[in-house]
Amino acid sequence: MTDHDEIRNLFATYAHLFDDGRYEEWANLFRYGAFTFLGRRLSGPQEILDFMLPISVGKSVLHVNFNIALHVDEDVATARSDVVTAVGDASGVLKLDHVQGARARYDDVLRRIDGRWWFIERVITLRSEAVSVAAWSLLPIGAR
Repeated sequence: MTDHDEIRNLFATYAHLFDDGRYEEWANLFRYGAFTFLGRRLSGPQEILDFMLPISVGKSVLHVNFNIALHVDEDVATARSDVVTAVGDASGVLKLDHVQGARARYDDVLRRIDGRWWFIERVITLRSEAVSVAAWSLLPIGAR
């Protein structure tokens, strides 16, 4: 498998784990790194979980990652990609207009450590100001 394939698999694993509600495994993808969301940089799995769990919508979200542009240089890679999320309503119908249904850009730095690719830095930039404001409002007061 090529480096590009392994990194795309990492991106798919990220989406599958989050969408399946397997948050501890998802956060562990940042064992060596950080995650920036709503302008807040979070380092390591526990800090990421503490921030994300209160605002997650459980297993009703679906991430669709596309337009993946990768540059690999030995054991370091950078990537830029787009993502659309949809959230299911009570009947399971996916809604793109839910507060957590969003379009965003991922900017990533990845590193191969012990033969496996890991997120070192993932910055998520929401592409809609209205969604950004709505997502920010979901945060507990102390997390803002």
